[in-house]
Amino acid sequence: MDSERFCVSIIGPLMLAAFVEWFLFLAAFLYCLVKVFQKAEHWSIKILAVAMMIIFTLLRGIFLPIMVVTLPLPTQLTRNYPPELVTFLQWFAFWTFSALLIIPWLFCVHRLVTNSIGRTQRIKEVLDDRTAPKTVIVMPVYKENPTVLIKAINSVVGSDYPSNCIHVFLSYDGVNLDEPYLQVIHHLGIPICLDTYPQSIDVTYRGARITVSRFKHGGKRHCQKSTFKLISQVYEEYNRKHDDLFMLFIDSDCILDRLCLQNFMYDMELKPGSKHNMLAMTGIITSTTEKNSLITVLQDLEYIHGQLFERSVESGCGAVTCLPGALTILRFSAFRKMAKHYFADKAEQCEDLFDYAKCHLGEDRWLTHLFMIGAKERYQIQMCTSAFCKTEAAQTFRTLLKQRRRWFLGYITNEACMLTDVRLWRRYPFLCLVRLMQNTIRTTALLFFVQMIALMTTSSRVADLPVGFIAISLGLNYVLMFYFGIRLKRYKAWLYPLMFVLNPFFNWLYMVYGIFTAGQRTWGGPRADAAKADEHTSPEEAVEQARAQGDELNVMVDTFRAKADKKGCSNRASEQIDRRLSGLPGPRGSYLANHDEAVVPLASLTTSPLDVPRIGLHPNCSSDSVATDSSSNSISLPLDVESLMNEEDRAKRSMALQAQELTSILQQFATDPDDGDIHTQGPARLQSESPETHVASEQSRGAPAFAPALRDDTVHCMPLRQPQGALQSAYAQQSVELGVMTGNHRSLRPSRGRRLQKTPRQASQSRSPEYMV
Repeated sequence: MDSERFCVSIIGPLMLAAFVEWFLFLAAFLYCLVKVFQKAEHWSIKILAVAMMIIFTLLRGIFLPIMVVTLPLPTQLTRNYPPELVTFLQWFAFWTFSALLIIPWLFCVHRLVTNSIGRTQRIKEVLDDRTAPKTVIVMPVYKENPTVLIKAINSVVGSDYPSNCIHVFLSYDGVNLDEPYLQVIHHLGIPICLDTYPQSIDVTYRGARITVSRFKHGGKRHCQKSTFKLISQVYEEYNRKHDDLFMLFIDSDCILDRLCLQNFMYDMELKPGSKHNMLAMTGIITSTTEKNSLITVLQDLEYIHGQLFERSVESGCGAVTCLPGALTILRFSAFRKMAKHYFADKAEQCEDLFDYAKCHLGEDRWLTHLFMIGAKERYQIQMCTSAFCKTEAAQTFRTLLKQRRRWFLGYITNEACMLTDVRLWRRYPFLCLVRLMQNTIRTTALLFFVQMIALMTTSSRVADLPVGFIAISLGLNYVLMFYFGIRLKRYKAWLYPLMFVLNPFFNWLYMVYGIFTAGQRTWGGPRADAAKADEHTSPEEAVEQARAQGDELNVMVDTFRAKADKKGCSNRASEQIDRRLSGLPGPRGSYLANHDEAVVPLASLTTSPLDVPRIGLHPNCSSDSVATDSSSNSISLPLDVESLMNEEDRAKRSMALQAQELTSILQQFATDPDDGDIHTQGPARLQSESPETHVASEQSRGAPAFAPALRDDTVHCMPLRQPQGALQSAYAQQSVELGVMTGNHRSLRPSRGRRLQKTPRQASQSRSPEYMV
């Protein structure tokens, strides 16, 4: 009797916590479904929203009696249960959980068998600047430690990928010339003794082109938006004739694996027999830390399990449901079609916390939602199991709690939108079904711990516990984690049982904290008082006031509806983007068959969506710039760093670059193994960085060198004055390098896009508008 009372005193609070989690998640998901119903623009949304409410409530509701009859409660309670009902509920729970665990497990095993996993080189041929697709890397920066940022930049330019095909856009979210900014640009070779600094500066660093920009502070999405406008201007002419430009989003604290870029390109474009229709991919993100603790170890286990298990299952079902901003590569021609939806100014459209969480906190899931709708078929949004990067793990529990709050709120709102979109059910039926069923079993994690306590307190026998369920849920997952640990040489994955026991408590805290703080429309941290709209302040002025305070999201959006009757954020992406990404790109590097089609902007091929104001047609501008116009659209082309120097500084920089290149070549020879394998970095760099190769190829094309000049806030292009004497050859080399690396080089030939010799060519597709990507 005393042991049973002791057991109840321990299990009671845990059962109460499990019930609270069960109720809160049910209420939160139903709230999101109700909001979707209220904001529905189409009758199919309302039908699916009602259906999801009924199905989700029934499935969640049946878990409550299962919880009661499954837990090892005292005999005073269990002896009154009807035996037939207990047997039915226990077997229903067992087979349901078994199916929901085994079926995704089989999908994951299938992905592991059919795809290479690990840091292995997928491309065996040597890539150079003519066979490798052009890649722009977008790296937003906000108050980042210079040492961490430089390490991230070095990991990008040090990749086993031709340097001339790498263009890094280092975009600062803020215009201040502070000490961290000066430290970084000094390391990159930009003088720090200039009187004024332009908005964007071009510099060559270790053979790769880096554009350092400073934009007005407005948050990560605003920084990405400004960078996208800059990329569209720099590569406007290039994009008219080519479809081999890719854009990689990474964070400023991420460290790319040496083979990350080329393995991405293998799956996106260079894989033999590929359809060349892959739209977007994410890689495998792992955590790194200088000092290990329980929190950092649990994060690393979560990253491995979430990336290699959960996203592998989603990839096998047709598409991943989240393209994280820390590591995502996109086909630029596909992204520019979604840019006006993704970058649309949503601050004034946030009616409530549902809109805010969906569009701001879950913006990566919202972008994935747009791509899933725009895709023509399944398996165009996938995970690359051989592209790795490391990101800094949260060091304190407070930081981790705020991070997971953002993830939870963004997840639950976008999940409700995804499950109520009939287009996604038609295109990804099994994926939507798996997501729905996984959402229904979210509160069962605490039950395992309750059962273990009951067993240790001797209030229950082993025969009373659902041993089969425990063996399946723990055993199958641990087999995979054990394999991942061996394959990736991350032996911390073998600590998965620790995560299995502790994570339910952490997830409980994340969910409860996220729900009770959902009304706080901020990313966390010290902020000024929220800006609001009233009779003296328009919504536009409120947004500007919030930006001046340090955060464009720190606004009282509830006051916007009182000021102006505006439509909130659309929960259903416009019909204009349904299968909009259906066209297959032609062979890389090929010109369009009809040059007139390249001149017509894409904005003229579509009508304006319901949630975006009508966009006028501007034949002389790209549709991307038109679609992302805002009140302040002043993006200047980058200035070459040498145009800011005098002749003495140019000579010093030229000698420093030559010494740097020689050192890197010697280091490569010294570190190359002698096993006879083909390694990309050494041969690729020797070929792509050779001054003789650049000069011969570019002079044969007869291409003049151009440099932008700034006059009255307007950028013009004028021919460079050729230096005299000893500086001539060095300066010619630098000018040619910049000409090769820029996407706007007017003499760029289609031969730049030749694929690997061993890669079979695919027949050219029609380049009519319906086939364009």
